[in-house]
Amino acid sequence: MIFSIGSIPERKRQQWEGHVHTVALCTLSKGLTCGKEDIKMAKGFTISRVGHIGIQVTNVDRSLQWYRDVLGLTVTGRWPMGENGEMAFMRFTDDHHNVVLFTHPTRITDENRHAGYNALQHIALEVADRDEWLKALADLKRKGVEIVQGPLIHGPEGGPGAGRNFGGSGSRSFYFLDPDGNRLEIYTDMMKVPEGEQFPRTEYAEVFKK
Repeated sequence: MIFSIGSIPERKRQQWEGHVHTVALCTLSKGLTCGKEDIKMAKGFTISRVGHIGIQVTNVDRSLQWYRDVLGLTVTGRWPMGENGEMAFMRFTDDHHNVVLFTHPTRITDENRHAGYNALQHIALEVADRDEWLKALADLKRKGVEIVQGPLIHGPEGGPGAGRNFGGSGSRSFYFLDPDGNRLEIYTDMMKVPEGEQFPRTEYAEVFKK
């Protein structure tokens, strides 16, 4: 049976027109329809959450104070990085860190500090476990994604090399870039730092020293 628009009751007509409008827009987009036939992403693994962010800052002291006093983050610790830089791990859960502050590698002045330099150091995406992490690594390699750092384990258990940092959380990680060069990390197995505890614990603090 064929209905004209005028023969359909107002609410039904609006719903019907809206359906046609939606399908038309979706059809115009790459020749695909949506609704019940949603466009599905190629999914080789499952990301459980965005785990932490790394931000390059012009003054670690000032930024640490701001994140602590304004946003209420807890300082897990801060450690040297390179010849003149440092990094500060901060958290708002019982994860080892949710935000990491890094000394910006470029000399920033009051005149150019708002000039639009890329202050985002990396974005970390957590997966559930080692199995999912290995699936992610294999899947991205299959898709031709270059792994720019890693795979590695952060901390003394990772041995010498890029993963050997003094505030390491024990997580397995690897890093890659998006098309714009933003640095992304996929990781798993980050240790917890329960409320009220310090990191590292005194019984193994020596392991984290040079």
